[in-house]
Amino acid sequence: MASSQVVKVLVVDDDVLTRRIYRTLLLRFGFEITEAEDGKSAVNKFIDGNEYDLVLMDKDMPRMDGVEATRALRGMGISAKVVAITGDENSRGAFLDAGADEFLLKPLNITALTDILKAFNFLN
Repeated sequence: MASSQVVKVLVVDDDVLTRRIYRTLLLRFGFEITEAEDGKSAVNKFIDGNEYDLVLMDKDMPRMDGVEATRALRGMGISAKVVAITGDENSRGAFLDAGADEFLLKPLNITALTDILKAFNFLN
């Protein structure tokens, strides 16, 4: 990704504190961050025409869980990188089958985040 282009990230988690932590971690890279409190809100952001380069997706959320939301996004042809971040290790297969690009266990730390961002060429 060109260094002059700002990476747009959608953080999807029903926990306000978790979203705040992810925002703090991502801001250090100069990324543009948008938040959604559940999978349905995340899908609606794309339906409304918003575009994101990266989606950090929780699993257990009201209205639409992360696996359903990931499946819906892929069904819409959304090509943004989707990283599942959950405390439920048993959901790895479901997330990957739904179209997630990567799966991480909570708690997210800066090392794991940096590694993913580099793997996706969002960082040099």
